[in-house]
Amino acid sequence: MELTINKIVEGNKVTLNLKGMLDITTANVIDPFLDEVNDIDTLIIDFSNLEFIDSTGIGAIMNAIFLSNEKNFKLKLQGEDELTKEVLETVGLYDILTAMQGEVE
Repeated sequence: MELTINKIVEGNKVTLNLKGMLDITTANVIDPFLDEVNDIDTLIIDFSNLEFIDSTGIGAIMNAIFLSNEKNFKLKLQGEDELTKEVLETVGLYDILTAMQGEVE
């Protein structure tokens, strides 16, 4: 399975819609999209069509969190199903996001 990313730009807001699997074989697909992020206020990563995420995929999301701190934009996660939410909570990703940005939406 592969990962496809649909990028939507609306003013100073960028949404990355993930579709497929975010795992060791596909995590690098998100990197070019993150590298292009400049001069925005908000980056939204939409998990609505994500079928699976593993630890490497979580690492890619962590990179986005650290990038948001470095480039001073707000990172929001949306569309997580219950299993994905549980995994992200278990590894402390929401806590890290909250600590770095003050809130999770």
